[in-house]
Amino acid sequence: MSSDEFSPQAYFLRVLQYWWVVLIATLLGGAFGYLFFHLHPPVYEATAEYFVTLDLNSFPHLGMREDLIQYNEDMALNTTEGALLATQTINQVVSQAKDAGYLFTVRDLLKNYTIERKHDIWELRFRNPNPAVAQAIANIWALAGYQEMLKWQATGLAPGYVIFQAPTPASLPEQPILYGRNNLMLAGVLIGFIIGIFISVWVSRVPKTATRMAAE
Repeated sequence: MSSDEFSPQAYFLRVLQYWWVVLIATLLGGAFGYLFFHLHPPVYEATAEYFVTLDLNSFPHLGMREDLIQYNEDMALNTTEGALLATQTINQVVSQAKDAGYLFTVRDLLKNYTIERKHDIWELRFRNPNPAVAQAIANIWALAGYQEMLKWQATGLAPGYVIFQAPTPASLPEQPILYGRNNLMLAGVLIGFIIGIFISVWVSRVPKTATRMAAE
């Protein structure tokens, strides 16, 4: 076998020879993950849900092409997101949150929300390092948005055949979606382990390389 040919056994023996390098790198990786956890508090996400559908008996589909029917259905249902992000809704959320003791700006809200449609279900999600705050703001926003949906429907901004149901309140999130301690430490350990392997192989090759250059 050529000296330049890769040998899994030789590779493993090099790593095994410098096992302490791998161990130190692994421990340092875990410590870095733990430090990162303390510098970046975990982020929790609370989710309120809406069930929004159409009254097909009232939907104007007669004489309309099938592709246009689907388009108009989607446009009608998308008034849900429009009402949730309306200026009146956002300002009301900021005001009600302040009354409840939570100081948020419009920018704070818009940086930490997600709206996602899953068929007839719309999810309004809000993120915060404090799970109770995430839950409170999600529920304040959900109710304010629902009130705005009804206003839009009453004034004709939303079609009358869209059925908005009252939101299902967000529950208290139990697990963080970002920066969980165990996940960060595990990631640090794995990264440190991989780096340790590369370092151990590199260190084991240095003397041989130096000797070869001196001989030449």
